[in-house]
Amino acid sequence: MATGVAPSGAPEYVSDRYTKGLAVFEEWQLHRYNRESYFAHPLRGVQLGIRYLTLPHYFGRVPPVRLWLRRFGGPRVLPDFACVGALKSGTTDLASYLMQHPSILAPLTKEIGHGYTQLWGPYFPTEREKAEVLRCTGRALAGYFDPALHDLLLIDNYRAVRPDAKILMMLRDPVERAYSHYKWDLFLSSNDGLRVMPYGKTYADYVGYALEMFPAPSPPTTLPSMPVLGTGVYVNAVARWLEAFGKDNVHIVTAEDFFADISKTVCGVHEFLGLPAVEPVHHHVLNRNPLEIPEPDADSVARLREFYRPWNEKLFEVIGCDLGWNDH
Repeated sequence: MATGVAPSGAPEYVSDRYTKGLAVFEEWQLHRYNRESYFAHPLRGVQLGIRYLTLPHYFGRVPPVRLWLRRFGGPRVLPDFACVGALKSGTTDLASYLMQHPSILAPLTKEIGHGYTQLWGPYFPTEREKAEVLRCTGRALAGYFDPALHDLLLIDNYRAVRPDAKILMMLRDPVERAYSHYKWDLFLSSNDGLRVMPYGKTYADYVGYALEMFPAPSPPTTLPSMPVLGTGVYVNAVARWLEAFGKDNVHIVTAEDFFADISKTVCGVHEFLGLPAVEPVHHHVLNRNPLEIPEPDADSVARLREFYRPWNEKLFEVIGCDLGWNDH
């Protein structure tokens, strides 16, 4: 299977402080995927490093020095709400739109990456910053944004410190999500990773091995904590969030509805959070994988539809709503 990066390279992003970190990450990963050494272009590497150290907001890992300096900023707040979802479900786009609201305070990074709430402090705004937003807009909410739907530690620890928090869930048709998962797995793989193994030569191979070995997290992957099939089984995690925070405090958004009408979905979330609805400023889809590979084959799609059908039915029963994923 031939894989490659679109000739245009890393996309140009709108001048939005919450997308710049993603742009830096994708540029770095594109060089890595294409096996381009920074030693061959040292100035480019230095420039990218400086951009990384001075970003106003991060997509993932934050430079340790930035976190250390923020320990001296004064008392910090915990998030009033959490926006969670499964990997490759559209949480990056939804988060970027929610962070546009003048009453929502963003953490230093979209993805803190762990559920140890006692270590969250340096990532979040100070009490003084939140008070200033409250003074200026009349409302102030700090948010947590991470595709950590299945993180049991996050659910339990967040419930312990903020039992009144509101939870926003982003869910995507698990069959559609699986193909994005495969592309992301390839994109993140190293020179001796999935893309050179027999398990990932084609999407059919990838799906076939995963179905054969389920529930084991196979095939070998760069995302061992997020197995391709298990990540799309939402029902148990959703039930746990509902039990921990209560149905009235949980709002479910599907990726299909979100991308069909971004403004309606985002304004609906504003209302759920108790904020005045603010029309979002639209931008192109973020975190879109730049790899150009064949579309999923019909047989793999059919096999995945059959696999997810009973799990989807259980989910629909738990949430009291048929999301239509089994109608294909």
